[in-house]
Amino acid sequence: METKTKYCLCCDEDVPYNVVIRNERRELTCTFCGFTLDVENLWEEKKSKSKTYALLAEDSPFTRKLLKGVIQKKAIATEVIDASNGLEFVSAYTKLMNENILPLFVILDLNMPIMDGLTAARTIRALEEQKGIPKVPIVFFSSIKADDSLRKQMQLLAPANYINKGTSSEPEKLAHRIEVLLNFIVQKYSKEV
Repeated sequence: METKTKYCLCCDEDVPYNVVIRNERRELTCTFCGFTLDVENLWEEKKSKSKTYALLAEDSPFTRKLLKGVIQKKAIATEVIDASNGLEFVSAYTKLMNENILPLFVILDLNMPIMDGLTAARTIRALEEQKGIPKVPIVFFSSIKADDSLRKQMQLLAPANYINKGTSSEPEKLAHRIEVLLNFIVQKYSKEV
């Protein structure tokens, strides 16, 4: 495995580096002396060179619109496909899969009409296994508390994570939770520098 290097002003040579994420910034630091080699603000909008996809399933039109808007504003994905229930979500995922497109991640609400989030997640995992394609990261975003049963399901559906929506009905608090969710996605699933 080839070690990535960058020029360090203090060491005056190309050096291996560490990636540290803190305060909504990704910092590259010299492995030898700790000098900061580069800093990227994660909250700044990025211009994507190619199309990237994200899928989300949420039965609340307000939350769905908010999620979609923030994902596009932060340029986490260039295309966001949204669905109001698990069945629409599975259909959209299948369509992308048949076009040989893998989304960067999916966001699933647990409680939805027609097909809930866990059933939708199990369905896409079966489709991925059948086609022999990599598993897309799943982020469950719901107001249901994560109990032992849900944790076991997430282990079976890995890579999968859970973030609680919170119980407040105030739009500002939901918007804050969505910011937390998207910062988590950027840190967890963005490709290393």
